[in-house]
Amino acid sequence: MIKNSLRALILAWLAVPVPVCAQTDTLSEGPVKMLVYENLKNEDVLKQFDQRFEQMDRLLQHKVSVASPHLTLGEDVLSPDATLDSLYRVKGSLEEKAFKRRTGLEVTGQVYMRMDDAMVIEHDEDDPYSTYIDKFQAEIGWNFFNSAFYQRKTELARIRLANELDYIKESRDKNRAIYEAAENLLTMEYNYYMAIVLYNELQNVDILNEAYQYMLEQDKISNDKLLENINDKMELEYTLAQTFDIKDIANEPLYALTPTIITVDSVRLFEEVERYNPDLRASFVEEELINTQKKLTNYGQTMRLSPFLRGSVYLRKVLSPSSNIDLGVRFTFPLYDESGPKRKALETERKIVVEGRQSLSEDMKSYCRLRLDRIERLNRAIRTESFHIEQLGKYVDLRRNAYVKQPRGYNYIIRLEEYNEYLKSMERLYKLMLNRSLALLDIQKTTSYNNLQTLIIETPVK
Repeated sequence: MIKNSLRALILAWLAVPVPVCAQTDTLSEGPVKMLVYENLKNEDVLKQFDQRFEQMDRLLQHKVSVASPHLTLGEDVLSPDATLDSLYRVKGSLEEKAFKRRTGLEVTGQVYMRMDDAMVIEHDEDDPYSTYIDKFQAEIGWNFFNSAFYQRKTELARIRLANELDYIKESRDKNRAIYEAAENLLTMEYNYYMAIVLYNELQNVDILNEAYQYMLEQDKISNDKLLENINDKMELEYTLAQTFDIKDIANEPLYALTPTIITVDSVRLFEEVERYNPDLRASFVEEELINTQKKLTNYGQTMRLSPFLRGSVYLRKVLSPSSNIDLGVRFTFPLYDESGPKRKALETERKIVVEGRQSLSEDMKSYCRLRLDRIERLNRAIRTESFHIEQLGKYVDLRRNAYVKQPRGYNYIIRLEEYNEYLKSMERLYKLMLNRSLALLDIQKTTSYNNLQTLIIETPVK
């Protein structure tokens, strides 16, 4: 049973290094009763019946009413991860800071040493004023098209959108694990209530098994009836082995889950699909990111225009060193422009994203409609099964009083089978309610709307 806050349970579930389906961790390891009873006596069998009738009457008269469990996750569970959010904020801030430091300023330098003497090359005609031994040159330039001043706002927007897209995808993957854990917790809670019902069914079937074997020994029953009862026993034991250990539920009361009818506001639900689903949100951000990249794709990105200031020093043989300062502009203009086709390719990619988003939206709405239809069918089945339980309860009460007044005794087997029919009806009801709760969780998983409870109207079965 879920006793602590849902967030704590889910986080604890995610932290435990065990398989997701944890029901198998509680397999009953106790000895299973033998299917064949030897040396049975009528008095012993009747005593077992009397004790069981008393137990069943006590269980049915002291049922514990429990509200039907639902597990629509709220903001306390699906709120953004503070650590993840902080990391992406830091990452985005550092990327923006790195971009803003791109001033476009460049420092270049050159050092020349003439090799004429080493290679015995003479240039008698050279002007002594222009002949030099070594040359030192340094310049500072400003590459405007490669600086943070060119398309500054657009580039900062691209950094922000890229991080937002990564954050949405990371959060989506994190929430998938949360939904999986929530589904297991919900299943385990219903399994707890059903296991108690199944355990009591098994107790009844054990006694019926004794009775059938005794009657078979007395040639008062066919072998088919005993075989059918043995099959029922093995199926109950197999089902219980996958849920809870018998020793954990043996002394528990019967829990009567309150049957309800659930209605979902489908109009508002479909609105929230567009607003909250992470895949659709990521698609909108991706489209905006493509539009930003289109703005950044232009001929200017391939150009180079760098005003510069250069200083040069010449060391000469005869004359003293000389220097000069130059001011100029260095430029490169490619004789091709590939930005047009690239922008068209990005526009095509944008259309693909939009088309995929529309298809995804329709698929999700269709999925929600199927789940809503399933909820409606389960509502009808729950109403019907609830009526069956009510009628069976009245029938068991009437029969109990009739059996007490029987002066010549009555059929013990039929009476115990009547109790089992009531328990089987409870089991069917709980399975229906579990499937409906899982359908609600599926809807929330599809929409990722963390206030789904506000779209649900739950009314008791009348």
